[in-house]
Amino acid sequence: MKKTIVASAITLSVLGLTSPVFAEDSKIVETTIRDKATEVKEKIELPSSEEQTTTTNTPPASKPKEEAKVSETKKDGWIQEDNQWRFYENNKPVTKWKQIQGKWYYFDKDGNRISNTTFDGYAFDNDGVMASGGWIKLTDKWYYSNSSGKISQEKWEKIGNSWYYFDKNGIMLSNTIFNGYLFSNSGAMATNSWVKINEQWYYAQASGKPTQLKWENIENTWYFFNSEGAMASNQWKGNYFLKASGAMANKEWIFDKTYNSWFYLKAGGTYAANEWIGSYYLKSGGFMAKNEWIYDSSYKAWYYLKDDGVYVTGNYKINGKTHQFQSNGKWIAELSGTPAFEKGKYTKVIFIDPGHGGRDSGAFYYNIAEKDLNMQVYKKLRKELEGLGYTVLTSRESDVYVDFVTERSKMVNKTNADMFISIHFNATSNSASNVSGIQTYSYEQNPDYPTKINSQWHNHPDRISESNRLAAAIHSSLLAETGAKNAGLLHGSFAVLRETNKPAVLLELGYMSNFDENQRIRNDAYQNKLVKGIVKGIQQYYAGK
Repeated sequence: MKKTIVASAITLSVLGLTSPVFAEDSKIVETTIRDKATEVKEKIELPSSEEQTTTTNTPPASKPKEEAKVSETKKDGWIQEDNQWRFYENNKPVTKWKQIQGKWYYFDKDGNRISNTTFDGYAFDNDGVMASGGWIKLTDKWYYSNSSGKISQEKWEKIGNSWYYFDKNGIMLSNTIFNGYLFSNSGAMATNSWVKINEQWYYAQASGKPTQLKWENIENTWYFFNSEGAMASNQWKGNYFLKASGAMANKEWIFDKTYNSWFYLKAGGTYAANEWIGSYYLKSGGFMAKNEWIYDSSYKAWYYLKDDGVYVTGNYKINGKTHQFQSNGKWIAELSGTPAFEKGKYTKVIFIDPGHGGRDSGAFYYNIAEKDLNMQVYKKLRKELEGLGYTVLTSRESDVYVDFVTERSKMVNKTNADMFISIHFNATSNSASNVSGIQTYSYEQNPDYPTKINSQWHNHPDRISESNRLAAAIHSSLLAETGAKNAGLLHGSFAVLRETNKPAVLLELGYMSNFDENQRIRNDAYQNKLVKGIVKGIQQYYAGK
């Protein structure tokens, strides 16, 4: 009998039980077996020599072998079988709920531990542990459980400072619109923020609901949202254009491929129409003019817009014919044989030449240049004449250099202008001089200065007589309107008078070198008087008086 006890103890000690290392119950089993083996050994009495001999010569009984076989088949704790985890108690797999080491698990009818799924309103992680009180992610879906382990289903939950919604299966909604609310990629209900859903952008208001069928100013930029709340882009909304970013175009050019045209969106977003934007003209509907003539009633002038939309300047061939345009784009004339003028027949077209310009400043006294004074008077004169129905052409609209020897005359000679008026201010070489007054010049031939381009008309009797009549009319009205000193109705062979084939005058409207007169001629009110005098002289000339 003692031999049997020893054999059993040795067998149990050697074989032991196999289970997962994390199963507390299996450790207890192993510990129990070891304790029992120890206990048996402690109780074993050493056999006498006679008994030892008997034991050696006597075959072992069958009972220890049967007990060893029973120990090999006994199952307790965690065991992995057929790629499934089961938990055994008393050699049987647990089914349904089981709390192990303080954690809850669920086992199906075959004893297989469920994991990475939901069951009966509970969620189980990858190790099969039931989630309780927090977030859990299962196959790329997020769930939320309370402290009892129940997941939220078909309900709102405020977690942290954000609202979330969970569907009937407990899955957190994200990147979607549900019941009129926007949910971001994180699942939180969006508020005052952008959300992208299926390549469409939406904007959530403070309430969490999307902006729908309305304009919305977001961080100082306007956007428009359709009836579903999706942001509009790359399209027109009335007179406004929504760019690829959805932002309303503002003070910028846009090209619309649908219309194959450029448009300019002004401050406020509306498109420019029937107006100039720099060197470009926007027609009705906002389309940019190209390869076409445009008549601008505001300036009472024709313009030609090239293929790139920029207006033509200088000489330019259109349909085989060469045309001349001013530096500001105004059409002057077709260059094929334009006549000088016909006495007594008028077109009411007046060519005004602001003297000097660009690198040629003219006289300069008391911090002002003659070219700038000339331009100031020209702009006032032009506005006044156009207001009376005259067409005004010019040699320059801005501070640019134009050659005075022949270029200015070439420009006017190709037009149908009735007259040429060149605006200047006078000066002496002595800044202490008290010389003052207005001078008006018409042409007188000087052998020392032969004509270069105007041999036919420079000394033509009709042109000379009409030039003198124009000079006298303007000079007398200037003196009457301004009260300025009469410095002379004179003649000279200035290039612009010599080379121009129209009646032409040159005005010296005051002395810049005279301090007192300098202050007057730069005064706005006095310049208005100068303009009034010139206009009255022109009207008198047309009246034939």
